[in-house]
Amino acid sequence: MKRVQILELATIIGAVIILSYIAIISVPVLQFIDTSPDSSAPTITVVGKQWAWEFIYPDGTRSGELVINHGEIVNLELISDDVIHSLYIRNLGFKLDTMPGRTNKSWLVVEEPGEYDIQCAEFCGLNHWAMRATLKVL
Repeated sequence: MKRVQILELATIIGAVIILSYIAIISVPVLQFIDTSPDSSAPTITVVGKQWAWEFIYPDGTRSGELVINHGEIVNLELISDDVIHSLYIRNLGFKLDTMPGRTNKSWLVVEEPGEYDIQCAEFCGLNHWAMRATLKVL
């Protein structure tokens, strides 16, 4: 083998080892991120539909705004009635997509009481700009 071929082979093997290591250590981290720290916390279903958000609380109440208590864990289940949407709360750095036929799960804890803007961050049609809601943290 020529010296260049040996160097190329060593580079490929090194890259495979490094990427394998990153993949192995990433799996537990991603599972931790997606798993709620409190599975007994209330679950709010978030429905994305053209062009509104609907929040369904554990008691069956439906609302156009998300209301939670500060410092409490809330589990979220996101679904879509029609197209892909993305629940985006910019001030919290929270973004999660909704897709028809699939339920995405996440959780949320907000320490600071106040009101936060919710918007759709995925173009979902003509009135995408109007797909806004409010998160009220009591």
